[in-house]
Amino acid sequence: MDDVDQRRSSTAPRYAGALMLAAVAGHLLSQAATGALATWQSWVLYGIGTALLVLSASAIERLNQLVKRIRLRWVVFTAVLVVAAGLIALAAPPVVAYGRVLLLGCPQPTEVRVLTSQDALPAISEVARKFEQHTAKEHHDCRTARLHVFSAPADRGATALRTSWPSQALREIGPHPDVWLPDSTAETAEVVRRAGGLGSTVRIRPGGSAAFSPVVLAVPTRIAKDVVTGSSEKWGDLLTAVAGKGLAIGRPNPLTSIDGKLATYALYQELTPAVVERRVEDATRLRPDAAMITTEQVLLRHNKSSCAQSPCLTALYPSDTYHADYPVNLVEWDEWDVSNFAAREPAREFQAWLGTPEGMSALNAAGLRPAKQAAGAEFSEEHGVQAGLALDHAEAAPEDKALESFQKKYEEAKRAGRVWLTLDASGSMTEPTATGDSRFAVAVEGVRKALSQIGAKDTYGLSVFNNNDVRPLVPLGKRDEQTAATALSTVQPTGGTPLHTAILDSLDRVGANDAEHVSAVIALTDGEDTTSAQTRQDVVDAVRQKGIRVFVIAVGDASCAAHGLAAITDTSGGECRDSTTDTLGDDLAALFRKVWGGTG
Repeated sequence: MDDVDQRRSSTAPRYAGALMLAAVAGHLLSQAATGALATWQSWVLYGIGTALLVLSASAIERLNQLVKRIRLRWVVFTAVLVVAAGLIALAAPPVVAYGRVLLLGCPQPTEVRVLTSQDALPAISEVARKFEQHTAKEHHDCRTARLHVFSAPADRGATALRTSWPSQALREIGPHPDVWLPDSTAETAEVVRRAGGLGSTVRIRPGGSAAFSPVVLAVPTRIAKDVVTGSSEKWGDLLTAVAGKGLAIGRPNPLTSIDGKLATYALYQELTPAVVERRVEDATRLRPDAAMITTEQVLLRHNKSSCAQSPCLTALYPSDTYHADYPVNLVEWDEWDVSNFAAREPAREFQAWLGTPEGMSALNAAGLRPAKQAAGAEFSEEHGVQAGLALDHAEAAPEDKALESFQKKYEEAKRAGRVWLTLDASGSMTEPTATGDSRFAVAVEGVRKALSQIGAKDTYGLSVFNNNDVRPLVPLGKRDEQTAATALSTVQPTGGTPLHTAILDSLDRVGANDAEHVSAVIALTDGEDTTSAQTRQDVVDAVRQKGIRVFVIAVGDASCAAHGLAAITDTSGGECRDSTTDTLGDDLAALFRKVWGGTG
C-alpha cells in the first residue's frame, strides 16, 4: 500500500505540471492571437511567469510530503495554502505591476476631461498637473490619469451640457466632459434641473465647493490707498471713488460671467442701475491704466506673471462682495458611443483629492482659497491681495430669484438713451437769480452738468423755443456736454413761450422706443405756454399716440400743478418736476437717470 502511495505521489508533480503547461499553452495562443505579446520584453515577462507557475506544482508536492509527517496534516496543509494564497494575493499585483513597468514601461493613463471657465483655466490646469503627479507616487512613477482641462467661452459650456453636448459643441468647445468645474454653484443649479430629463444622455452629479475667490475691483496700485478711506466700503462707494479719479472701469459681461454678474448685482443695491451702466464699460482683460471688476485669483496670477514691477494692480475688497466658489461636478454619459465609464473612477479620485491637504495646497498655490484651509503665502501685498478677509456675505451668490430680477434691471438700464432736450429761451429767462446769473445761464449750466453723465452709447439732441419758433441747435447723435454749451452760448432769450409747439417738435425728432433704445423728451420752462397754435389737449393726444415719455422741469414762475404741465407728463409715463435755480442741475440729472431706466 505504501508502494502505491509512493508511486502516486511521484507522478503527482508530473500530472500537475502537465496540466499547468496545457493551461499556459492555451493562454499563450490567446495572447498571441490578440497581439498582446508584441515586444521582446512582453515575451520575457510571460516566460518568467510561466516558469514560476510550473515550478509551483513541484513546490506544492514537496509541501504535501512535508505535512504528511505532521499530525492533522490536512488542516496544516490547508492553513499553509490559505496563508500562501493571501500573501500572493497581496504581493502579486504590485510585484507584477512593477515588473510590467520595468519591462514594458508605464501603461496608458486614463484620460479625464475637465471643463472649466476661461478665467479659471490657468489655475485649474496647474492643479490638474499636480493631481497627475500625485497618482504617479503610488504607481511606480506612472500616472494613472491624464486630465485634459479645457474651457468654454462665456456661458456656452453650461448651455451645451443642458442640451446633451450637441455636435456643434464638439466642434467649437471640445469633447464630452467627465468633470465640470464652473466658477459658481449658481451656474450649476439650472443645468442640473434641465439635464437628466427624458431624452437626455447626461447626468450631472453636483459636488461641493473646492475653493473660492472673492470678486474684487482691481485698480492701479498708485491710487489704491487714495481710494480706500475705511475698512467697510461697499461696491457703490468704491466705484464712485474710482470714477472720481477719472479712471476707466471695465467689467465682464454680467450675463455670461459670474464676476461681472455678482459685482453688478451688488452695485445695483447701492446705486441707480442706469448710473452704474454709464460708469462701467465692457472689458475682458486687466489693464495697468484702468480699473477692472474681476476675481481675486485672476488678479493674483496677473500680478505674478504679467507685471514688470509687482504688483501693478491692487485688489479692493468691497465689504458687500460675493465670490466665485468653484463646485466640482461629475458628469456621466450613458450613450454607448460616448459612455465615460472608464473615466468615472479617476474623476471621483480627483474630486476627493481636492479636499485633501495636498489638494488644498495645490489650490492655494494656484491663487484659489481652499474651502477648508486658510490662505497661504501666495496671498500677500506683494501680489496685490490680502490674506485676511472680512466680508458681509457668507453665501457665494444671491438666491436664484434675486438674480433673475437683476437680469431684467440690467437689460433695462443697458439700453441706450435717446433724449431730445428743449429749453425755454423766452424773454422771462433773462430774469436774474439770487447769484446774479440769469435763469437762462443757470439752465445752461444745469444742462452741462446733466449731460456729463451721458454714456458712450447714448445720444441727444437740443433745441430752444421762443416767440413762435423752435430752433434746433444740436442734431440727434453722440455728443459731449461741451457741444451743447457752445451751441447755447449763441442764444439770446427773447419773446414768448411756445411750449406746446416745442414738445410736439421734439416728439418728431427723437423717435419712438425700440429694442435697443429708450426715447424721451425733456423740456425746461419758466412759464406756461403763451404763443403756440396747439392746445394742451393736442399735446396730450400726440404723446399718447407716439408712446414717448415726456419730462418737464418747471423753474422760476412755472409750476407743474398751476400750469397743467403734469397732465402732459402723466399721460406719457414721464414726470413733471418743480425745481429751483439752486437744484436745477441735479434735477435735470435725475430726469436723465429716469430716461435710462433708473428711479431718479
